[in-house]
Amino acid sequence: MNTLRQVGLLALTLGCIMGTSAYAADYCGWPGAGWPAQPSSIIASLPATTTLRYAPIGGVMASYQVAAGTRAGGWSWCDKSEWGMTEVVTSLRSRGVPGLYDSGVPGVGIRIGHISNEGWYTPSFPPFTRKGLTSAILYFPSVVTIDFVRTDLGVGKGDMPSFNYKTSFFMDTTYNNPLRAVFPIEGTSLKTKFEHNAFFTTCYTPKSSTEVNMGRPAAEQVKRGSVQDVPFALDVVCNGLNPTVKPPVKVYFEGNSVRDGLLNLNGVGQPGVAKGVAISLSNDKNVALPFSKAKAVALD
Repeated sequence: MNTLRQVGLLALTLGCIMGTSAYAADYCGWPGAGWPAQPSSIIASLPATTTLRYAPIGGVMASYQVAAGTRAGGWSWCDKSEWGMTEVVTSLRSRGVPGLYDSGVPGVGIRIGHISNEGWYTPSFPPFTRKGLTSAILYFPSVVTIDFVRTDLGVGKGDMPSFNYKTSFFMDTTYNNPLRAVFPIEGTSLKTKFEHNAFFTTCYTPKSSTEVNMGRPAAEQVKRGSVQDVPFALDVVCNGLNPTVKPPVKVYFEGNSVRDGLLNLNGVGQPGVAKGVAISLSNDKNVALPFSKAKAVALD
């Protein structure tokens, strides 16, 4: 009889232990010693100057990481906790892609992500919510990743307007009431100055239109194909480039054309308009000039 009673008590004791253990794994307890180091994690200043490297549109021209405060320890075995980051509040204008904003300088976007200094190495972009942990320990996102992304053909330079940025990291816990602990991450008056010699900021033609006077060739000259060529040039000015770098600019023509290098006269078939006549356009190597964007040619 005593033996049965002892077994029953042992089973009851084990049940209590197992129940307590399961509850402890539901939500995170206090992380490592020294938490929290400060009430709010402040994003460190950006470098005073950022040199932009060449990249295609959509590519990264410069990238670095800045600290976002310091917090000790990490959460472990938070099996049923929800965690993540809140909606961003910023003076930057979103480009409609998570984490990507206009920098305020033409052609330069800024992508802002968050990682930890250990264990969380792939940038995440708020807002997001996740459940449970994919690894044993989750560390606070104490590092902000900054990518400057090319967003347009022309890329500006100079001072980036200062901006503010704020989000929060949250974690379900056993020690808060309500059970969600929220830790702000914020930066104010963040800015940098862009320098480069790899891009043009703008390209334009000084003249609003280029008129080519074809003169008054005789019909016989047209028949014989002896009409003289009339040369013309297109002037294009590109600002922001190193003078030794050939501008990445292409040109094509638009008009009443049936094929490359051949431009019909306006008003064909109307009284007073010559019949059987067109204008040939070619470059100085006698190659037909294109009348489609897909065949645009580079400027010399």
